[in-house]
Amino acid sequence: MSARKISNSSSEDDRGNRYAMITNEEKKMKRMISNRESARRSRMKREQHIKDLNDQTIYFSTKRNEMVRKIDEVTRRFGAIDSENKFLRMQSRELKKRLELLEEMLASYNSNNSRFMYDLHGMIANKDYSEMNILIKSGMEIPFQPQAVDGIYQF
Repeated sequence: MSARKISNSSSEDDRGNRYAMITNEEKKMKRMISNRESARRSRMKREQHIKDLNDQTIYFSTKRNEMVRKIDEVTRRFGAIDSENKFLRMQSRELKKRLELLEEMLASYNSNNSRFMYDLHGMIANKDYSEMNILIKSGMEIPFQPQAVDGIYQF
């Protein structure tokens, strides 16, 4: 009986070992399949990430080029406006100077004209002022002639 038990137990052990070997082989196969699937997913994920990075590179390059173009346009406009502004400031200073000169001339003319009119009434009989007498008697004023300074007529 003991020999039978030994042989039964050894055959049971063989079956157990075979079963264990089968399960180990199945586990290895499952693990190998799982690892391959995981590697495939990892490659796909990496490829998608690289594609996304390339898309972002294209997007940001396009945006950068747009910004550079806009900056160039704004810089060009700024230069034109700045030049125009400088020209207008210079023109403003020139016009202010001319206005001051005209105001001085007008004040001088008014001052001289009132003095001249006073002197003229006392000298009407004088021959040197015969043309003046005609203008004053006819009610006409003496015409004011503008003078050219640096090619610009000053009134």
